[in-house]
Amino acid sequence: MNLNAMLAARAEAGKPVRAALIGAGKFGSMFLAQAPFINGLEVAVIADLDPDRARAACRTVGWDPSRIVRTRFVTRGSAACGADDVDVVVEATGSPAAGIAHALEAIAAKTPIVMVNVEADALAGAYLAGKAYEAGVV
Repeated sequence: MNLNAMLAARAEAGKPVRAALIGAGKFGSMFLAQAPFINGLEVAVIADLDPDRARAACRTVGWDPSRIVRTRFVTRGSAACGADDVDVVVEATGSPAAGIAHALEAIAAKTPIVMVNVEADALAGAYLAGKAYEAGVV
């Protein structure tokens, strides 16, 4: 079974994967542009230092107002890492220090994390992978 089929099954069961995006800049906006077209994926939380900028990014990539209203916007990535309404964290800040901190927080909360923060990965990817493995987190 591929990822698309698994997501479709989650959607059909009424249990979509609920993602948190940390960082609504360039890469984050690309993710936001695709999210509405991925059956079985919902963006529950968007963390950005400037929530108004994050909302504007959502509008720019074509989100309808009802999707924006259903999304929680926060200023701190830590608010997304262990949130009860989040199944996976997408870290896209581009800041090595922030990315490492968010990864460690998500790992501690047993929340899977997708690191698209190349800067953090280059600096501490092997260390973070080891911490995730030890904690049983993807």
